[in-house]
Amino acid sequence: KKIDEVLQDIISYIGIADKNMIGEVDGEIFFIPLNSILYFESVDKNVYIYTDKQVYRSSAKLYILEEQLVDTYFARVSKTTILNLKKLNSVKSAKNAKLEGMLINKERVLISRQYVSEIKKRLGV
Repeated sequence: KKIDEVLQDIISYIGIADKNMIGEVDGEIFFIPLNSILYFESVDKNVYIYTDKQVYRSSAKLYILEEQLVDTYFARVSKTTILNLKKLNSVKSAKNAKLEGMLINKERVLISRQYVSEIKKRLGV
C-alpha cells in the first residue's frame, strides 16, 4: 500500500475505534462497538444491526447512519444495506452486473450494480 492509503486506514480506524451504536433486543439497550458490526440493514421500515453473535434493532434511519459513517470502513452497498468493508472476506461477480460479497462469518451480501464501481474503488480491485 502507498503511505497515503496506510494513513487513511489509520485515520478511519481511529474514527471508529471508540464509537458505539445503540441497539435493542427484547427491550434491553446495548452499546455495540462499531468495529464489531458486520452490516446495517433496513427491513420493513426498521433498521437492524448485524454482528457475529446478535441482531439488534436500531431506531436510527439508514440515511442518517450513512452520514455518520462517512470516512469509515462502512459503505452503502444497496438501497437497504450499509456494509463494514473490513468484514468482507471475498467478492465475486453476480448476475445483472452486481457483486456478491462473502463476509467473515460466511454470510453472503449482494452489492447492487449502482454501488459496484465505488465499492471496487474502495476495495482497490
